[in-house]
Amino acid sequence: MHVNLAARKPVKSVFLHLTKLWLRGGRWVVMFACLAVFAWYYVRAFQHLGHDRDAVIAEHERMYLNAAIETRRDLTLDFSKSVSKPLNDWLPHRTDGLVRPLWPWLAAWNVGEKQPISSGALSAEDQHVLRFSKRWLMGLSLGFLMMLGLAAARAFSVPAALLTILTIGFGVLLPSTAEFSPDVLFQLLFLLTWVCCVAALKRNSLWLYGLIGLLSALANLTLATTTTLVLVFLLVSTLRWLWGWIQAHLPGEDGTTLWVWRNHWLGMVLLVACHLITVGPMLAYSKEKLGDATPFHWRWFENEDAMQQWTATHRTREALRAVPADELPTYANYLATHTPHQRQERFWHGGLKMMDEVLQFPWSFDSLPHERGVFVIVLASILCLLLLIIAFVAPRAAHAGQALHPETAPLAFFSVLAFAACTLDFGWDMPVLTWGHRHLALYPPLVLSLLWASESLVHRARRRQMRLPVFVIYETMLWALCVLAFWRVIAVLQPGSFAA
Repeated sequence: MHVNLAARKPVKSVFLHLTKLWLRGGRWVVMFACLAVFAWYYVRAFQHLGHDRDAVIAEHERMYLNAAIETRRDLTLDFSKSVSKPLNDWLPHRTDGLVRPLWPWLAAWNVGEKQPISSGALSAEDQHVLRFSKRWLMGLSLGFLMMLGLAAARAFSVPAALLTILTIGFGVLLPSTAEFSPDVLFQLLFLLTWVCCVAALKRNSLWLYGLIGLLSALANLTLATTTTLVLVFLLVSTLRWLWGWIQAHLPGEDGTTLWVWRNHWLGMVLLVACHLITVGPMLAYSKEKLGDATPFHWRWFENEDAMQQWTATHRTREALRAVPADELPTYANYLATHTPHQRQERFWHGGLKMMDEVLQFPWSFDSLPHERGVFVIVLASILCLLLLIIAFVAPRAAHAGQALHPETAPLAFFSVLAFAACTLDFGWDMPVLTWGHRHLALYPPLVLSLLWASESLVHRARRRQMRLPVFVIYETMLWALCVLAFWRVIAVLQPGSFAA
């Protein structure tokens, strides 16, 4: 008995010493090394994917290319006749209802001053714009992933941080950089808006409301639309305000929440103001050119061909005014010409299509890369197991620091409702927007939310002095997923093996 206890002491001391080394700097050494390897493979994979992609482009890529060429003249400021108009024109504003202005505005900086509209075979100038714009997208996405990895490493365990950037980078952002489209920009802005919404539900500082308004507006200047996400946030935060107001007028002790119900309505004003100021130039241009500040005519067609044919001949205010009011593609006319069953069918089939695309159903395990849905299913299973452990196995919380976050209910409600609403919203557009990877914008928030929730539960379990094997098993499973995700990288570098 005494021999066993004596043998255990050196083992325990060695384990504690290694733990201290890991916490003091070892985890950061591993993280920086992994980030360097990740960056190298990301650039290599981009070069592999972009090989010979500039020779031929799809029609939607040419649509954005011509929008960038048209936007180029706005970047040359001429104050000879006016001061305000050149500044107004310099801001991203050009739209035909379908093509939003931010991506063409950014790509226009690579366009030659007298470059002609692209048609037929690509000219050397066209290829220059495509090549440098794709490289810029790759650099932007890689820089974002590096910052995301470092931020995640501060809050998460090392394998959780690595898994975040591996799944998002190689599952969503990398395949999107292969096209001349605003998909990457929209995916990043959508994720940032989502993170800010979650942060504002945890602690509603006023600056977060303004940041949500700014980021959602930039996303709406890129692609349609983050409005559904923001509306869900407004609903959930308003319900949280109502509960806070009720609690403030009930007798009892104050809780531990950092959510201040008095900030809510001023925050709403800041959110709306920042959003409208940012999208204002686009709304004004759209009202002037098309006669409608929010022209969503393209959403009310049944298929892409009909939508493209109609929008090609209705790009001006005069052409739109010539259409009889009862024939104009609008929400009201769609309701009048389609039964509730038809609308439900479109939502249902669109939602299923979204799930198939985002999670890559059906799965086939006989080839790489592995499907995005594999990681989601495993992470969701891990989260469910952790919830069961916290509820039935872990010691009870002795104080507020060991309990779940006081805003857990609003956060969970927001996440579920936002995923459902955005899935239906994006799914509605699937019949008419069949190109690009806009729909993949839902995947990064999904992965990040599952990891965020799991890490939060693990932190609570550690504070409750949960047994060590639970944490070892948890991190082992995450490292296994990292290895699985890295196999995806290897698959990318094989000839003809990658598909988004």
